[in-house]
Amino acid sequence: MSLSFILFTIVCGLLAYLLHVLKKKHSYWQSLDIPCEEPHFLFGSLWGMQTKRCFWEVWEQYYNRFKGSGPFAGFYWFIRPAVFVLDPELIKNILIKDFTKFTNRGFYHNEKDDPLTGQLFLLDGAKWKNMRTKLTPTFTSGKMKFMFPIVTKVGNEFIEVLDKMVEKDGSVVEVKDLMARFTTDVIGTCAFGIECSSLKDPNAEFRVMGKKFLVELRHNRLVIAFMATFVDLARKLHLKQTPDDVEAFFMRIVRETVEYREKNNIRRNDFMDMLIDLKNKKLMKSEHGDDLTNLSLEQITAQASFFFNAGFETSSTTMGFTLYELAQNQEIQDRARKEVLEKLEKYQGELSYECMKEMSYLEQILSGKILNTCFPLQRVFKVPKEFLWSFL
Repeated sequence: MSLSFILFTIVCGLLAYLLHVLKKKHSYWQSLDIPCEEPHFLFGSLWGMQTKRCFWEVWEQYYNRFKGSGPFAGFYWFIRPAVFVLDPELIKNILIKDFTKFTNRGFYHNEKDDPLTGQLFLLDGAKWKNMRTKLTPTFTSGKMKFMFPIVTKVGNEFIEVLDKMVEKDGSVVEVKDLMARFTTDVIGTCAFGIECSSLKDPNAEFRVMGKKFLVELRHNRLVIAFMATFVDLARKLHLKQTPDDVEAFFMRIVRETVEYREKNNIRRNDFMDMLIDLKNKKLMKSEHGDDLTNLSLEQITAQASFFFNAGFETSSTTMGFTLYELAQNQEIQDRARKEVLEKLEKYQGELSYECMKEMSYLEQILSGKILNTCFPLQRVFKVPKEFLWSFL
């Protein structure tokens, strides 16, 4: 028997086994008579992702298709069976009463080889719980209040840049890009403790690497599907999600920031200060008595990058849509301006945290309660009363 024939037999056997596994996994919900969409052989219910559809279209289309069919519908996250929850009461149970059984999101993370994937949103189980326990105190209203002056400082710079743009280019301003640069500077200074200056320089290094971090993928869709489906095997193969230059950039700026602040005893009352405190301070035991070890430099970088990831696109796009809708509704715009001017006058022209908290009408505008400022992605995220999907 020739070697080529043996290799051919082995390859055929492996292919047959893989096809069997795919068929078995893709018939999971059908075998239980649970409503579900016929899955793509490789991408499951995420077919057309990044080619024909984006994430919010996947969620919205699936929700509209199976709404009213039952408390939940079947869903295939690539090859893995998942649950697309539709019933409000079931959602409440998942998020509150039975939350301990649904802590795993099922996303790929590999902190050892890819430190930036050690962020809170991607972790599972005990790692997620311990990290959440550490980070929860950093997001209190008091801590946010401490950071407010840093945000207003960037806001003042934003006004200066906008004035120059209007003078130079007339009345035409690319709001989407301007908002993105604003949020980049806010997150850069709050989460990473550096002056990004992307408002003044659109090609600033932090702006360029931040866009690359959010937009560029290290692998093609086939590899991404493999990593999402065979998580443990992907870790054993040391596969990474983050591009090497992006990882090196964020690790460098965090390391330099931490070393500089610790050496010179500098505090700015920002998110980075809180992470440094978690790095150096002896932490209390968890509610189960487990020791919560201090944050490493890699973990600090991962949480700072999570802060950037969560706050960049969501905030900039919300503000962009809000400005657009205000431009279309002069009466509402005038009322919002009147409220802002009245509150500023009350606080002697200073935009303080307390002043901002009293702008209730402006808050309603931003939250979409008055204007249709909720762009499609927000519409999905605003449906926790009717919509949620979670992994088995």
